[in-house]
Amino acid sequence: MEKQKLKAGEYRILKTLLEHDYELSTTEVAEMTGMSWNTVKRYLDKFHDSGWIEESRVGNREYWRAYRQPKRVRV
Repeated sequence: MEKQKLKAGEYRILKTLLEHDYELSTTEVAEMTGMSWNTVKRYLDKFHDSGWIEESRVGNREYWRAYRQPKRVRV
């Protein structure tokens, strides 16, 4: 299985999440990376589906946290 290379935007998002020891909202990630909220949300959903980040919800807000190694995805 080949490793996939991350796009520049994907790299910025993961780097931002890994630099923080606490959960960040989608808006905070967008502001810190200088990207639009919609683009950040699309990449965060992609990373979540692949097991690289974890999502938690408080009210209508989503918070994200990254891991150095992907967790196993349950099928």
